[in-house]
Amino acid sequence: MADEQASRVGGTLFGSFFFLMGFGFFTGFVGLTLIDRIDMRDWLPIEVKILSTELETHRDSDGATTYKARANYQYHYNGRVYRGNRVSVHKGSDNIGSYQQNMYHRLYRAKQQGLAVTGWVDPDHPRESVLDRELRWMMVAFPSMLCSVFMIIGAGIIYLTWRKEVKPNPEVEKNTPWLARPEWSPEGIYSNNRLMVGGAWFIALAVNTISLPCLYIGVDYLTRGKYAGLLMLVFGGVGVYVLYRAIKKTFEHRRYGRVPVVLSPFPGEIGGQVSGYLQFPSSLDARSDFRVTLQQMQTETRRSGNKVSVSNTSLWELGSTGRLKRSARGSRIHFAFEVPDAMPPSRTRVGNGYWWNLEVKGKAPGVDFSRSYEIPVFKTGVPAPATARTGVEITKAETDFTEQLEAMLDIEQSANGVSIRQAPGKQALAWPLALFGVLFGGIGIGIGFTEAPLLFPIVFTAFGLLFALIGINLLITGYETLIGRDRVVHRVFRRDRQKSQTIWPRKDLRGLCLRKSGSGASGGKTTEYFDLLLQNNSGETLNVSCSIAGRLPAQQLLESVGLLTGLDTLDEYKSRVQLKKEQMQF
Repeated sequence: MADEQASRVGGTLFGSFFFLMGFGFFTGFVGLTLIDRIDMRDWLPIEVKILSTELETHRDSDGATTYKARANYQYHYNGRVYRGNRVSVHKGSDNIGSYQQNMYHRLYRAKQQGLAVTGWVDPDHPRESVLDRELRWMMVAFPSMLCSVFMIIGAGIIYLTWRKEVKPNPEVEKNTPWLARPEWSPEGIYSNNRLMVGGAWFIALAVNTISLPCLYIGVDYLTRGKYAGLLMLVFGGVGVYVLYRAIKKTFEHRRYGRVPVVLSPFPGEIGGQVSGYLQFPSSLDARSDFRVTLQQMQTETRRSGNKVSVSNTSLWELGSTGRLKRSARGSRIHFAFEVPDAMPPSRTRVGNGYWWNLEVKGKAPGVDFSRSYEIPVFKTGVPAPATARTGVEITKAETDFTEQLEAMLDIEQSANGVSIRQAPGKQALAWPLALFGVLFGGIGIGIGFTEAPLLFPIVFTAFGLLFALIGINLLITGYETLIGRDRVVHRVFRRDRQKSQTIWPRKDLRGLCLRKSGSGASGGKTTEYFDLLLQNNSGETLNVSCSIAGRLPAQQLLESVGLLTGLDTLDEYKSRVQLKKEQMQF
């Protein structure tokens, strides 16, 4: 109890620091200016004579230059002469746009030509005056957004610190785990879409604190003939896109409201079916097209020093087209999946572990639909209900990937052992990496012809060249592995010429394992790529096959090679560092 209280106090202090820092900066940079502008709404216009003016420049250690237009002027009010020096309602210098330079040139011309300019005076305190009382929206919006990010982070930390987590009843968690979490209900399970809307707006706010000024500066640069403004517009465009996504998510939520998913049976059955429907409160257009995907996910938290990373990985997925049917309360989208046996059940607490996700995306006239639901899937032994009433065809997973594997590998069994050969150019990631590298490098070269800082073309071109070289290397590299009774012989070929050979005694082998090598998206679908590795007891690895597209095909290859060679198939890849730590513990 004392530790929990101390944790809450620490979290509150930490969150308060962020909130008060944001609030303090907002008060100093925006709040006082807004108060001044409100006070100035009743000020009266006056004719002002410019006595002197100058443009101050300030250059900081990073080379950024800011400007401030200064002026001394004289005016008459109620028969008396006054002097003032406040130019703008905004105090301080800045480099947002060319306001300060334009103001200086305007005042300088007025002084040189002996012309009067319009200013504003406080009728109650005639010594208070200003030349421009209008707010500059960028000087208000940018600091407000930046300060809001700090205040939201601080408030979020305080909320999460004091939020009470409902812990499952141990008996319920043991006997009926699908009832352990309050959001799991047979009457309906809701997505966290409202939280997603808030998150989308927070990200839009955070990103636009940088990209919005870039957009403004980019337009200003282009109007003055500076082509570096194109690069600024690119960064500004990122903020516009993120803002568009937040607006789109908001419209989607307002259009459809809260849409529950009702499972039948409840919960979904491992070795049986995950089926049910989404209940929409209003009628859907008959032209709507819904895609329902069932995913088996895993959440892992990794700690390295002071860094903590959380990854959500899709280990298995199955998709189908949802069936639209009218109901008394609106419309329903029906679905039915067959789930293989021996799959892991859902986690009963938020955090690390396996969980099941139902992703639903709909193309509909007006506003598209997109929701994700964490649903309970367990092995209960309860038979699935008949689906004839809804007319929904049960979607079954593909279980045989032999044709796909044979297209990329040659496996032969002989008296010497099992030979596995992957010819050059058979690696699925080779062409995408090469083309991406060429495109990225081309962008870098193009940036070099603008007025952008030299660092940008160097970085873009270097990364492009790196990816292109990796892709080309994959296109010309092949592997041949002979796994015999006494030893393993591994050869690497480039353009059909042997470049290296490695021989390991079989007794030193730890086994076969899979290692994720990357992922790629195409047509709205993400594909994971895996390498099949041989690993020895020291943690060293040899590539038996690279860039196998999909977790299930890779798993089938792992099991097949393990069966042919008699080698152990490992549940997970472990690095040399991980193995060394485990060996030291023993």
